[in-house]
Amino acid sequence: MREMKNNKDRMKILAGIILFGSMWGLLECTLGGVKFGGVMSNFPMGALLGGLVGLGLMAYTRKTYNVLGMQLGMALVAGLLRFWAPIGTCVICSALAIAAEGLVFEMIFNRPVFDIRKAGNPLVNPKSLAMIGVIAGFSIYVTGYMFTQIFTPVITTGMFNFSNFSAVLPLIIGRGFFAAALGGISLPVAVMAKQLYMNVYEIRKEHYYGVAASVSAFCWVAMFAIFYL
Repeated sequence: MREMKNNKDRMKILAGIILFGSMWGLLECTLGGVKFGGVMSNFPMGALLGGLVGLGLMAYTRKTYNVLGMQLGMALVAGLLRFWAPIGTCVICSALAIAAEGLVFEMIFNRPVFDIRKAGNPLVNPKSLAMIGVIAGFSIYVTGYMFTQIFTPVITTGMFNFSNFSAVLPLIIGRGFFAAALGGISLPVAVMAKQLYMNVYEIRKEHYYGVAASVSAFCWVAMFAIFYL
């Protein structure tokens, strides 16, 4: 019986990875090309997507599903969907950045001291979560950006130019502060908002899988409809 339950749990986790990864990917596709005007014209949309959308969704699913490694899977799904959206100057850069964000999240929040899954953890309070969110938002965005600057030229041309990489570092770090500020908001909200609480393991499987499949399919169909029809 325990083995059957574990199999059902794994299927729910897999469906959740595809569901939330697809939602994240669609938001990356639709918001990634948005340009603000006026004083916000230089605002980096990547910082908003990394510090608010990406970090928020990953923190929420870590708290809800209580599964290590799930967020990296979500990032891979989101990156794959983003790869098919022809927006921005470098599609592969964006896809790699999303995957790297998932990896950095796992590296941070798999550590016991940052375990947001445990309600008894003394760090799980608004001030501590805001502080951790600032660190995580900055780390996720900056590392993802740096990752793309290193591996995109390696993948596309087989070469890496350190001078080009070092020249863009101040820009990366500067934009990271926007992601840090947004992370200080998204992490406490995702973890502590009671309105967002949901025990996925108590949802009837026919309802859970039906909603997960429908929403996931909608995200992928919407992306292709927006950009290819």
